[in-house]
Amino acid sequence: MKSKSNILNLLLAVVFLFMILETGCSTSVKKPFLSPIEPGIGLSEISDPSQFPDFSDDYGKEILLFSINNSITYFKRIKSYPPVFNSIGFSPEKQIETLKFFREGYLRCKNSKELNEFIAKNFRIFQTIGKKYEGEVHFTGYGTPIYDGSLTQTETFRYPLYKKPADFRRPYFTRREIEERNLLKGNEIAYLKSKLDAYLIHVQGSAQLNLPSGQKLYVGYAANSGHEYTSIGRLLVMDGKIPEEDLTLSTLLSYFEQRPDELDYYLKQNARYIFFKRVIYAMPHGSIGVPVTSMRSIATDKKVLPPGGLAFAVIETKRSRIISWFQKKGQVEKSFFVLDQDTGSAIKTPARADVYFGIGDEAMHKAGSLNTYGKLYYLLKR
Repeated sequence: MKSKSNILNLLLAVVFLFMILETGCSTSVKKPFLSPIEPGIGLSEISDPSQFPDFSDDYGKEILLFSINNSITYFKRIKSYPPVFNSIGFSPEKQIETLKFFREGYLRCKNSKELNEFIAKNFRIFQTIGKKYEGEVHFTGYGTPIYDGSLTQTETFRYPLYKKPADFRRPYFTRREIEERNLLKGNEIAYLKSKLDAYLIHVQGSAQLNLPSGQKLYVGYAANSGHEYTSIGRLLVMDGKIPEEDLTLSTLLSYFEQRPDELDYYLKQNARYIFFKRVIYAMPHGSIGVPVTSMRSIATDKKVLPPGGLAFAVIETKRSRIISWFQKKGQVEKSFFVLDQDTGSAIKTPARADVYFGIGDEAMHKAGSLNTYGKLYYLLKR
């Protein structure tokens, strides 16, 4: 009996020691303060090479090269670029130079050590200021779903996607007004089996629809109603329906599958409405007008971060609330080069980034499971 008591006391002592160490670390280590290089821009330049991340790339070369070429195409095509980014060196011409030079070096380097040396010698490194100017970025994922659909309304296919109406202007009517007053009748593009499926296409911005004829229909983002976006997942967290650390696409779907009577209530809390267009390409395009590629394209707030730019994402391990005492904040799970080629309704401020995972059920599952934090860096040739 005495030995069991001693073991229990020892375990309690160990837990108490970890609590002290955790508290000590959190209070003694001063968090970095990242000063924006210009007001209104979400970037801070890192002058000390010891503060650079380890530029280890966890994904394949081919898709990265494809994504780089897409951004080069974008920069060659555009006639204007936000002046605020031109003023700090991120001009289209400089970005083309950056992308071409990086592509050559990336192919030439034989290992991670050579790649890090190449980058440190030849590139200026900027870090996204993140939340509270501390560099923390909230990463989530998105993708392109595949659903069964129909060009005509039937008993099975009842929930429409709409094109922009002839009277469209911003701000347009709210979601509640559109649905309750049936304001978009006659502008249907296609119909879905589920209202939640239709809404998820609103969130993702594109979809592939398999028609009864065997043909495929591709739809892409056309416009939004101009109202503020409200995340129904965030509302469920605020209402205590889903713990924040458990919020994923799977848990969201599961919640409404079990409680379909709550769906309309939550959907109408999001006033923003998305309009679509039929597109001829199977690979979805981002907001800068080029294809987005799996694990190599990200969506950010283009008001504060440079469209089309070369970036490096560092994704940290998701920490459990229960065992967080035994986990170190900042442990890297994945790191990879990306191109900033898209944007999204929920992606605002330098503290948010959305990683594109690809097309289909597996991609959507992986995308919906990403809900963690990390850091984001941008590269510019010296």
